Amino acid sequence: MIDFSPHAVAYLDILGFKNFIIVAEKNFDKLEKLNNLFNEVIPREILPDGKNSTYSKDFEMKCLSISDSLIVSAPVSENQTHPALVVVTMKAIQIAHALLDMGFLVRGAINIGNVYRTDTNILGTGYQDAVMFGDKSGDPPQIILTDNATVALNKSVKNGMPTYSIFALNELGQTILNAIHPEPSYLPDPQGNITEYFKKYRAVIKENLSSDDKKVKSKWLWFAKLFNANVQYFSTLDSSMAIELDSHGITINYLNTPEENSNWMDRFMAPGRTVIINSNHNKTEQSVETRQGQYQHKGKQ
Repeated sequence: MIDFSPHAVAYLDILGFKNFIIVAEKNFDKLEKLNNLFNEVIPREILPDGKNSTYSKDFEMKCLSISDSLIVSAPVSENQTHPALVVVTMKAIQIAHALLDMGFLVRGAINIGNVYRTDTNILGTGYQDAVMFGDKSGDPPQIILTDNATVALNKSVKNGMPTYSIFALNELGQTILNAIHPEPSYLPDPQGNITEYFKKYRAVIKENLSSDDKKVKSKWLWFAKLFNANVQYFSTLDSSMAIELDSHGITINYLNTPEENSNWMDRFMAPGRTVIINSNHNKTEQSVETRQGQYQHKGKQ
């Protein structure tokens, strides 16, 4: 019996993936990359603490491959340790990292809506609207939240959900995923070095910026701005990796925009961790004190 119920649904359109599949059928190296994506990254735990985070059991998450797209879904439940929207978002970021490591960009959307799903199928307006919204997101290779998902996110924050730094705002003020959020558990190899991965990402981006195809180049140009926003914001990355471009207009970690003269950051910082705020690149960033009493500063006037 078909029974529709609320789910968080991520529609991830992999740009240029069809040609890769054709080659992978005959190329061992590319086949190995596919194997890592489908048998390592997708089934992996999604939370760095390793608690209550098993991919399928705890969150009832499913991932379907349809042509050159992936559909990730999880049921909305009041009893989960993390909201379905956040769970699906984290898995989408893991997938986006793995695909960038393979040389691909992802465009799509995350929605909250009714679906019916099995291990091999998914249907319902929750899925359909994610596809429609993702296809309407235009040329930028961004994963955007639908209106329903944005409302759900704002409601969850209002109700006390932690203000995760995985969400950003694009140039139009729309909520998007920070698809390359530099958390080790999101990397293709969670034991890998973040800096080395971002050096590889930078090389991939710069190579594609030299493309003769204007549409391809424009997509990578937008993504280069997202890359710059990350390396200029997070203290775990070297800001000198930034690619020379015009200002990016992307706001990283927008849920945690600092207020002047406040100690708002204290409850978001784990012991010994440093968080650097760079919400306005036209001003000198303020130093943020860690719980160890040390100061870090990143940015320039």
